[in-house]
Amino acid sequence: MNSSPKLLEFAPGVWPALMEDLRRRGRGVRESGAFLLGRQRAGVRAVTQWLPYEQLDAGALNFDYVRLESAAFGRLWDVCAARGLEPVADVHTHPFGPRQSGSDREHPMISLAGHVAMIVPRFAQVRVLPVDVSVNVYLGGGRWESHFEREAQARIALL
Repeated sequence: MNSSPKLLEFAPGVWPALMEDLRRRGRGVRESGAFLLGRQRAGVRAVTQWLPYEQLDAGALNFDYVRLESAAFGRLWDVCAARGLEPVADVHTHPFGPRQSGSDREHPMISLAGHVAMIVPRFAQVRVLPVDVSVNVYLGGGRWESHFEREAQARIALL
């Protein structure tokens, strides 16, 4: 029996639709990403929607990596307020494996301790299961706790 705490709980249908959206947006040639929106309760982040980065910043994917201008974060909070949700995590794709890059580690999307960043391998061009991704928890002060394979799978619930 696995007693690892679930960090992310995806509402029915959200995971496959999100992976398809990441796949389509990246077209197999570039990173794509989104903020995962929902609610936090008892330490579990319930994901009900996502907001692609380029909807917040049209130039977010113009580089070899994801880059958001500071104004995008104001738009993020406006969208969340309008929808009655909050950003519970973020997700982006990488060309190869799900490990964080140096830039990912140095520049968390939300630099508050406890924020969760998920990385999807192979630009999401193949079927992606929770065991394939990394779940990275920002601890603050530039430190991260990263979970891979079964540890990552144990922290994700698909409802």
